[in-house]
Amino acid sequence: MTPRDFILLIGINLVWGLNFLAVKWAVADLPPLVANAARFFIVLLFLFPFLRLVPGRMKALITLATVLGFMHFGAVFIGMSLAEDISAVAIATQLSTPFSTLLAIVWLKEKVGWRRILGLSMSFSGVLVLGLDPAVLNYLDAVAWIVFSSFLYATGTILMRQLRDVNAFTTQAWIAISAIIGSLLLSAFMETGQVEAVQNAHWQAWAAVLYAAVFSSIVGHGGVNYLLRRYEVSVLSPYFLLTPFFAIGAGVIVLGESLTWRVLLGGALTLAGVLIVTLRNARRNRALADTIVQARTSGE
Repeated sequence: MTPRDFILLIGINLVWGLNFLAVKWAVADLPPLVANAARFFIVLLFLFPFLRLVPGRMKALITLATVLGFMHFGAVFIGMSLAEDISAVAIATQLSTPFSTLLAIVWLKEKVGWRRILGLSMSFSGVLVLGLDPAVLNYLDAVAWIVFSSFLYATGTILMRQLRDVNAFTTQAWIAISAIIGSLLLSAFMETGQVEAVQNAHWQAWAAVLYAAVFSSIVGHGGVNYLLRRYEVSVLSPYFLLTPFFAIGAGVIVLGESLTWRVLLGGALTLAGVLIVTLRNARRNRALADTIVQARTSGE
């Protein structure tokens, strides 16, 4: 990896880590689903030129947009609105990798060895340890929403495999449409005082929404799309474990959060388990690719 791309990768982790802080500030003044809709309205302003119908792909595209747009991101905003600290929820988001592996086992009938089973067990055990922390017990509902959002994101990664030939920004534009429509409709049933909240929201909340839209969604995901064209997923994936470290750092430095031994232990277990699963998945993918190459070579 070139030094420039390495710096970009670290920068993306920093941007995504600070996004937890931005979302926390946004939902302090705005109802979470309204904040999610506002975020993706800004995203759509940037990506509207990429919004187009994709013949033969619309059913899969709308399904993905529904799962990720207002369901996944809506759950993240709801979870953040309920959380007292961002450290625990930042760690819980990493469960998307174990969930992806479990879904691949169920949906794609992938076989799993003892090392990945160990990694999966460590990941979920780590979140269980987090949940037993006296401080985290006060907002277990927040952790539950974040765990649910991680499952939805994992579902989205499986669905994305059907859309590899669709422009990434087109996919993001449809996700934005889903987030706006779905969040506003759901907000009408789940939330109150939306108009007053929008009128009275502090500038810091709007700045946080703008940050989440421009830096997290467009710069962050755009940067990842650029890197994925140059490097294998297996090369990039381990680096994304840095995101919760930046989030925890922001929580401690900016919000004055304290880290208990249970949060540290739970975080260590979760991230170590995710790393094991990530590395084993990468090794499996490389082995599968080698097998395919050998089969093609033999056929020739």
